Amino acid sequence: MEIVLTPALRSAPLSKSMSQPSSPCPLTPRDLKEKLCSAEARRVELNKLRKINIDERLASVQTKKEELIVEKSNRVKDELENKLKVSEENRESIINKTKEDVHAYLTKVEQKVKDLEVSNEAEKIAIKIAMDANTNKADEKRSEQLEQRIKELQDHDEYVKQVKATQEMKKKQYLANLELSLDKASKRKEEQLAKVVEAAKETEVKVAEAKERRDQEEKDLQEKTLASLNEKLGKVEEKQAFKDGELKAKIEEKNRKAELVKNMKNMNLGPESA
Repeated sequence: MEIVLTPALRSAPLSKSMSQPSSPCPLTPRDLKEKLCSAEARRVELNKLRKINIDERLASVQTKKEELIVEKSNRVKDELENKLKVSEENRESIINKTKEDVHAYLTKVEQKVKDLEVSNEAEKIAIKIAMDANTNKADEKRSEQLEQRIKELQDHDEYVKQVKATQEMKKKQYLANLELSLDKASKRKEEQLAKVVEAAKETEVKVAEAKERRDQEEKDLQEKTLASLNEKLGKVEEKQAFKDGELKAKIEEKNRKAELVKNMKNMNLGPESA
């Protein structure tokens, strides 16, 4: 509120026949006090509104920061859980496929062994038929042929035994290698899972540290903001107090001048009335 003070105008000399004009109504101390109280009330209310607005903004900023941190933590956690789930599914798929391949290979080996046994049996029957067909031949030839056939059968049986032993050894070696490979694959998967879990823990620690740093930074920022606001409010209050003092001084000066004008008028009217 500003009041413009104009210099007091000296009234022109009045004749005895003319009536005296009415003097301006000066501000009373009560009016001055009411205006000062009203100005002080408006200033206090303005300061309250400013503080409430600042607190609401700080609370909104803090809420948004916390929501962003929680959202980021949940997103990182979901990504890690999805990676672990996909890794476990891949591991199960590899193990199942390996088991199916081993089963198919063993089935083929067993089928080959059965085919070999059938072939041996058929050969034995053919030999027996041939021997029966040649029973009418000479004894020497027959004995020689029988010995030769027996030797061939013995050699063939020995060969079949060697093939079976070789197949069995290959089967055991393959199963041992397969089991070793599965153990290595399982260990590698476990190591990868452990690394993923460790990375997840490190990520959680980093997120917690980042949150703590953000909280500290926000706390420092709030303190700096409050200090700056308090400093600004103090300056505003000082300026307002200075303006109020100037206003009060101007009003007092105006009242003093008005009182002086009134006294001068009374003094001028005294001799004329005498």
